[in-house]
Amino acid sequence: MNQRFTLLINPPLWNAYAPHLAVPLLAGTLRDQGLPVRCHDASVEVLDWLLSADGLRALAAREAGSRDRHVAARGRLVHDHTVRAVDRAKTIIRDLSALSDAQGQAWARRVTRNAMWSVSAAFDGLRFDLVANDLYYSATSTKAVLGAVDDPERNVYRWALDRLVPRRFLDDPALGVVGISMSADTQLIAAMTAAAEIRRRRPDVRIVVGGNYATRMVEEWSAPHPFFDWVDAFVMAEGEEALPELVRRWNTGRDVSDVPGVVTASGGTLVKRPARPVPLDGVSAPYFADLPLDRYFAPGPILPVYASRSCAWSCAFCSIPFASNSFRSRPAAQTVDHLEHLMAEYGTRTFMFVDEILTLHVLREVAREIVDRGLELHWYGETRFAGGFSRELADLLYRSGCRRLNFGLESYNQRVLDLMAKGTKVEHIDRTLRNVVAAGIAPHLFVIHGFPGETLQEAEHTVSYAEEKIREARTTYGNPYATWGGSPFILDLHSPIAKDPGRFGIELVESPADEDLSLVREYTVAQGLTSAQAMDVAQTARRSTVIRRNVWFRTRTESALAEVEEFTFLRACLGAPNAEALRSSPASVDAADDRRVRLSCTAYVLPWQAGESGGAALALYQGDSDRFVQLSWPSGETEEILARGTTVAELARWFGAHEVTWGGTGGRALVELLIRHGMLGAVDGGSLLREARQPAEWCWSREPAVLDAAHDDGAVLHSPVTGNTVRLGPLGELVWHLCEGEGTPREFARHLPGDAGWRGAALDVVRELAELGFLFPSTPASGTVRADRPALSAAP
Repeated sequence: MNQRFTLLINPPLWNAYAPHLAVPLLAGTLRDQGLPVRCHDASVEVLDWLLSADGLRALAAREAGSRDRHVAARGRLVHDHTVRAVDRAKTIIRDLSALSDAQGQAWARRVTRNAMWSVSAAFDGLRFDLVANDLYYSATSTKAVLGAVDDPERNVYRWALDRLVPRRFLDDPALGVVGISMSADTQLIAAMTAAAEIRRRRPDVRIVVGGNYATRMVEEWSAPHPFFDWVDAFVMAEGEEALPELVRRWNTGRDVSDVPGVVTASGGTLVKRPARPVPLDGVSAPYFADLPLDRYFAPGPILPVYASRSCAWSCAFCSIPFASNSFRSRPAAQTVDHLEHLMAEYGTRTFMFVDEILTLHVLREVAREIVDRGLELHWYGETRFAGGFSRELADLLYRSGCRRLNFGLESYNQRVLDLMAKGTKVEHIDRTLRNVVAAGIAPHLFVIHGFPGETLQEAEHTVSYAEEKIREARTTYGNPYATWGGSPFILDLHSPIAKDPGRFGIELVESPADEDLSLVREYTVAQGLTSAQAMDVAQTARRSTVIRRNVWFRTRTESALAEVEEFTFLRACLGAPNAEALRSSPASVDAADDRRVRLSCTAYVLPWQAGESGGAALALYQGDSDRFVQLSWPSGETEEILARGTTVAELARWFGAHEVTWGGTGGRALVELLIRHGMLGAVDGGSLLREARQPAEWCWSREPAVLDAAHDDGAVLHSPVTGNTVRLGPLGELVWHLCEGEGTPREFARHLPGDAGWRGAALDVVRELAELGFLFPSTPASGTVRADRPALSAAP
């Protein structure tokens, strides 16, 4: 009789850009002990199916969908173009050589974003992206999770069940045990959906759930939870010793309740056995062969590795030490042995160290081992600011292939760092950053806004410091890949601050009864920023660094357009253009009155429009250039004449006669606007645009946009056509207003303030506004030009 096999599942949603290490680690351990195992990364399998032409067509066939009319409308509008383009977009995203193609990257990211909007439109309450999907059901409520597992109408994972748990596994009689790794709350509903289906289809199969989030969740239980209807056991902390023992005992019909780290339910009693740390000097190499390494949403594979576990520090805000036992490192030689094995086995030369913290000792020893062996690879990981982070160490790390290091800055105020129990000195921060960027390594700075007791002035000081250091890295050291990011403080139930709130001057707020699974607590503060004020600081900081976001689709996230760390790391390895260079070039219209034009984009009548009057609008979407316009809709004739084709002059007259407008723009101006943004094309297939020259050689006209000056730190300019938003300083506002009038390029330059340097800066602003779709070039006629001045509209 053949030995039964174990199936290990990584459920969605976890990292879409690279494999998670937990399943390959456990698979390597089982294989080394002679226990058959197969792996299934359901996270990437489900994502890859949904964000594909076949998946999107299947979603479009669903009768149910989002009740949010804006979500439904945008999904319908972008659907046709996305179905045609999404598979090619993923090919570009996964192509390492394509990182140098700025325009191709920008196009692929927009298509991926549109695909996520289409998925969101197919399920009520779903906000789908590659980071953290919000479902109709909440992962903080047992009642909600129980309701989700049997609801294919509002649970996208239940609908995509064949990708979550493929039948090839469930129908195999040799399947004996299923292990589900659950590292984050974003995986809970998918994990329980999978467990419930396995229990229904294969009641003979044993199911075990483990992982960081499972550990923290189970710790709160004092009695058997309803999840035990589907799950036979939970494993707390590390699983390399517990899982093989569970498999052996289950395969031979023995009791498992006394296995260290295992939690079971029996006779109405919850049985917990304390976990113990796993020695690292003999651990198995991870096994990635079963995973679809060519289908993650980044060039790769970037394989995860580790040199240590847990963390040697106990920061007040962090729960990591709770869920991963004590800090241990393994011999550097063994770590590099595994690197060499993975390079040979999977052909990769890019790695991410997933250690919670790479200590200076671990960094030095691993880097020296890589250099001594002459390995050609690149890697990145997370470390901390320390007094011993010398330039010599930074140079060694660079020679070993390190191209990015993540640092927990958290705050640039010694008082706040001391409150956090970070064990960091401000002077260590400055010295470490200087050494790292000088060596050619790109730093990323994590910031926490609003740790209890932090003042507004201190929080703003940290933001200013982070921005200054990123600018310094880019301008002084020529390192364009330095980044920073902040988030408001979140109080984790298993962190030191939650265990002793009085010491930190806070009081915990009890969670609502229906949020029994929540591991986050609200709190009140005696002094300093409240949680709401911390959120305000975070939002203000993001606005100060993000130069564009989508407005017209009212999305909460731009994760498909934002740069993730895997891409920044790869760009640093290749010296590829930074994400901020992903812009398109402007062009001017070159269409005579007798040129015949017709619609060259998607057109739908939608039950909403940009203005406050509501009603219907003819929505036009040009997917390749990501342009959107809603026209007034007097009758179906608008669609007919656009689709049929006519001359520029005839169409302009028809628009005027039938009062077809966009934001007050009509007639010839509207025809040219539609041509500029690719919504009208030439019937004869020729070009209607003139190639853009250098901005200094042109007069510039403004696209319809909204200038909101009600901000202390500059005006905000919105474009309902492109969805872009920019924050303008005084020079930007001056440039915007100058582009409204008439004049030659020389006259335009004469109005600019200051000397030649100022004029150069102003022309840089012009160029950037043009690239983002706020200005378009107009050829001077007889030495002067009348700017196209359409009326401003309200942003949708």
